[in-house]
Amino acid sequence: MAKQITTLDEFEVEYKKGIGVEIDLGKQMFLTEATRDNIMNFADAVGDNNPLWIDEEHARKSRYGMITAPPTFLYNVNHGSAPSESGTIPHPIQNLTLLYAGAELEFFRPIRLGDKFTVKGKAVDVARKQSQSVGPMLLVTGEASYFNQHKELLGIIRTTTCRFVTPNKQAITYDRKARAEVTAKSPDLMAFERKRRGAEPRYWEDVWVGMEMTPALEKGLLTMTEILRFGLFVPSCLRRIQSKRETVNLGFERETEQKRAGLGNASDYGPQRTCWLGQLVTDWMGDDGTLKKLSSQIRHPNMIGDVNLLKGKVTSKYIRDGEHLVDCEIWVENQAGLVTAPGSATVALPSNDRI
Repeated sequence: MAKQITTLDEFEVEYKKGIGVEIDLGKQMFLTEATRDNIMNFADAVGDNNPLWIDEEHARKSRYGMITAPPTFLYNVNHGSAPSESGTIPHPIQNLTLLYAGAELEFFRPIRLGDKFTVKGKAVDVARKQSQSVGPMLLVTGEASYFNQHKELLGIIRTTTCRFVTPNKQAITYDRKARAEVTAKSPDLMAFERKRRGAEPRYWEDVWVGMEMTPALEKGLLTMTEILRFGLFVPSCLRRIQSKRETVNLGFERETEQKRAGLGNASDYGPQRTCWLGQLVTDWMGDDGTLKKLSSQIRHPNMIGDVNLLKGKVTSKYIRDGEHLVDCEIWVENQAGLVTAPGSATVALPSNDRI
């Protein structure tokens, strides 16, 4: 009988054995090419209708001269979590709950229509922490690197997941009162009519520290439909290999899965909020901006019935290696004003040389 890993100590020992070892993620890829349909489906899944991704005429007039994909489209190629979920551990893992805790993303090249992908990964780090809600836990970090058909590095996703002993009863608490006082709103209120910077350049010289990233991105009420939309169009986030069959955890299965983790109801997928943060930044920076880095920390569950609003502000601006860079603080907050997913971003903006 194969050895089973049932404790945090056992998991930590086995995971450390594989740190730095390359993992071929090819078999875990959902798609291998940035087709027009794949890009449009992803944009629809995250509610990002930026014309750079979906409007051929608009994209043709941009600096790219063609349709490109949102930088976070990497999630649609491979969710990047496998190196942090188990690394190279060969043994089955039982009695340990797995939750997505956030990610750091770096982008090196745009994803162009027709690009084909390969993905490689490796285990990076594991650290023991103490949580007030679930007790001892492990924060496990893995890295996935994405390449195009020219073997050029497109981007890197460093994912952090959380491992803890599966609770026997609800152990993760959240503000039920705040969720009971939600004013009903439609999901994705501004998906199609949202005001973006678009083709008008946002120059580095016109940005200042403390500047708010307006307009805020209002995602509205989180519904099961919105969760399913993300799950259906970004199924690499949900795919599980069981007895050589692919299954997708949707609907009531998703709700059951969340309750086993100690949550009271179904919640979103962590990468969903990370993709929303990416949309906030790309909308704000405009067609001529370049998203260089993006990070998120999933600190609180985003439950069905929550209202989500994304905001940000500029924290610094500087010139490095000839690039005019801006650092931003970004976050997702719910109807109670609770920041459920803080993050940060670095953007390269065009300069009008007025300095």
